[in-house]
Amino acid sequence: MALKDLLVLTGTSMEAAGTYALSLSVTCGACLTAAVPTIEPSLPPGLAAELPDDLLSRMKDEVEAAAGRAVEQFAQAAREADTSIDIVRFKAIAGEVGYSLSQVARCFDAVILPQPNPDGTDTSDIIESCLFGSGRPLIIVPYIRVRPDITSILIAWDGGQPAARAVADALPLLALARQVDIVTIGKGENGNSHLSGRILARHLARHGIQAEAKRLPVDEIDIANMLLSHAADMDADLIVMGGYGHSRLREVVLGGTTREVLRSMTVPVLMSH
Repeated sequence: MALKDLLVLTGTSMEAAGTYALSLSVTCGACLTAAVPTIEPSLPPGLAAELPDDLLSRMKDEVEAAAGRAVEQFAQAAREADTSIDIVRFKAIAGEVGYSLSQVARCFDAVILPQPNPDGTDTSDIIESCLFGSGRPLIIVPYIRVRPDITSILIAWDGGQPAARAVADALPLLALARQVDIVTIGKGENGNSHLSGRILARHLARHGIQAEAKRLPVDEIDIANMLLSHAADMDADLIVMGGYGHSRLREVVLGGTTREVLRSMTVPVLMSH
């Protein structure tokens, strides 16, 4: 199924994601909706009751004004790109933007999010909430500006369920690429990941997508850096991978390879769970 309805999170320090989303929507012939959060401060009940009414009113006005500026900035970028966008505003308590956004994202084909920026906006919690809570693929865009091409794609393949889901979600984009590498590392899951990589290549060929299965030997560097290094070697425009996590105290937290890819990525990553 084609990607025809995309959602992108907008706001401060998210310009790269917005620019990429505009380009991708044109490439896919998709409608693009900007998700604009109105973040309400999280105040203890006792403190909120003690604050003057005019102070609370000013705080709410500032929040609304910030959301309005985000809308106008993105609308202007859309006009400059000669395309149109829809806007959806949603309210979220500070620290719970990801939870609220994940519910909005369920009504779209994919959600586009910015990479966590150590010098700007940390979107780690938002990515985690949407990955495990939206039921939709994420396209995570580096905070550095990247070219919007989709000519070469790396599939990080371990034969697992999240990776299989990511490949299925990425089919419309894989069909646009001229080069697709299916990369497995070491023996992988049950020693069969490279074998299933070749089977995956056959499956993609039946969709008209020519892909080559490649196996990288286990190296001294970690898996995430091996994937990112191969992506650089092949000049990849997109990495497709499963997003993994584990439960801790009733919460789901990102696995080590997933977290490291998000930290060090320099090309967009389509991630599904």
